[in-house]
Amino acid sequence: MNEAMVKRILITNDDGIAAPGLEVLIDIAHALAEEVWVVAPEHDRSGAGQSISLHTPLRVYQHANRRYAVSGTPADCVLFALAEWFGETPPDLVLSGVNNGANISDSVQYSGTVGAVLTAEHMGIPAIALSQAYLNRDGINWAPVNVWGERVIRALWQPEQPCCWNVNFPACEADEVREMRWARQSTGSIQRTQLLAGQDARNLPYWWLGFERSSRHIVAPDSDVAVLRDNAIAVTPLRSEAGLPGGATMVVL
Repeated sequence: MNEAMVKRILITNDDGIAAPGLEVLIDIAHALAEEVWVVAPEHDRSGAGQSISLHTPLRVYQHANRRYAVSGTPADCVLFALAEWFGETPPDLVLSGVNNGANISDSVQYSGTVGAVLTAEHMGIPAIALSQAYLNRDGINWAPVNVWGERVIRALWQPEQPCCWNVNFPACEADEVREMRWARQSTGSIQRTQLLAGQDARNLPYWWLGFERSSRHIVAPDSDVAVLRDNAIAVTPLRSEAGLPGGATMVVL
């Protein structure tokens, strides 16, 4: 087993306590830390951003030793864990994910995966969000993050520097990944909002809110979208003053 990088890691996500990507991240975290805590939403809370529960109480369900489900948002999970279990000794690192699908371009601001990381950073704790892009939701290939996740986290986590990153793994085979690159968050994928109307059993109206997106919009070569298209790992700082260790491009193969 690889030498532990930190003493304690806290893991959360926005896909829920039963998400397959969470299991991927747990395996990675055990290679990095002496102690791994999992505090994740009870159900899928995708799109929650940094929202917290102010109008409903939180309920917590223990699934195993150091593994809990919370009835709230990813941000709730981070804040609850810090208050309930960590006290004066916060975790060395918060990891969020691995998200089912990329968190890039205009989706970043809504992402609960990213929201958890920003919440941790606001509390002074280094944090990294990890997401796995896919071409087919029914057959997600977790190989890139399985193979390269530990190495990427080791490269990005710097004890003496701020650490708040959004990391996206490309939709390809692990051996097709050649490098990880610093990437800017792109814009332009959301073309307009959409409303899908319906009626409930009492004939009262409701609406599903969504977006009309474009996957063919023009993006800069150093954007997160372009980096993933090149089968590279896209690393985007969520703090403007953060810099990628080793320069703008870091070869991992």
